[in-house]
Amino acid sequence: MQVLDRAFDIAREKNYKIVFPENNDNRIIEAANFIMKEKLAEIIWLDDCEVTSDHITSILKLRPNIKKGIAEKLIKKPLYFAGSILSTGQADVLIAGASNSTKRVIEAASFTVGVSPKVNNISSYFLMLSPDNREYIFSDCAVNAFIDEEILKDIAINASRVAEKLLGYSKIALLSFSTLASGDGDSVKMVRTVYEILKEQGYDVFGPIQGDAAVVNKIAKTKGIDYDGNLNVFIFPSLDAGNISYKLCQSLGNFKSYGPFLQGFNKPVCDLSRGATTDDIISSSVLTLASI
Repeated sequence: MQVLDRAFDIAREKNYKIVFPENNDNRIIEAANFIMKEKLAEIIWLDDCEVTSDHITSILKLRPNIKKGIAEKLIKKPLYFAGSILSTGQADVLIAGASNSTKRVIEAASFTVGVSPKVNNISSYFLMLSPDNREYIFSDCAVNAFIDEEILKDIAINASRVAEKLLGYSKIALLSFSTLASGDGDSVKMVRTVYEILKEQGYDVFGPIQGDAAVVNKIAKTKGIDYDGNLNVFIFPSLDAGNISYKLCQSLGNFKSYGPFLQGFNKPVCDLSRGATTDDIISSSVLTLASI
């Protein structure tokens, strides 16, 4: 059973609640109707909700320097209202981005939902399915234009958690143009440092490792790395590398890709592509539900 099928089963079993702030978009309406019909989740519409002091407080807790009057103005914006609904527990998942930019979705979630205490940095991941049914998490491919050791560590931790949830296990490949000590440079040093940190924290991690070695164990062995099974969490040393790689896999390798999904918030937030189809919205919603 592939990950999307498993996600549908999990969603039906859990019966979570989704808040859709973009309720004037026909794609969202169609997706929500399908989700309700198939009993995958309950839908929270903003038109059916009233602003309360708890919603405003969700902003003031995270931004104590903001005046109450400003918080009251922000809460009137659909993304902020939806984020506060998620924050107060009225919904389990926030799905947005069909008609809003990633930047706006992240800003609203940062003001209302907040970043998980386990990490300091938000990132994103794509679920990648190969033609021969292998499943991978690619991260970060959409958010962090600048990456340092701290950010790379958080990206890997976030992606590892998602892999455990969606794929059943996490084996991390910290990708580089170098395997182990075959090359040198600032990016290799960064990857090597993060490898040492994650290894010490108990993660099943390998790196620095080149792309071919991360996919084929025989190649990895010739370069001094040996691992059991398949590595399934691919962490890229830059946004350039991640974004280029997932698009090439999609365009040349006939991979199916789902995402980007945001990771690192206190509660699940999904950022849809503004070009998303109804089917994309359904799949993204269900995968987000399964990642809780």
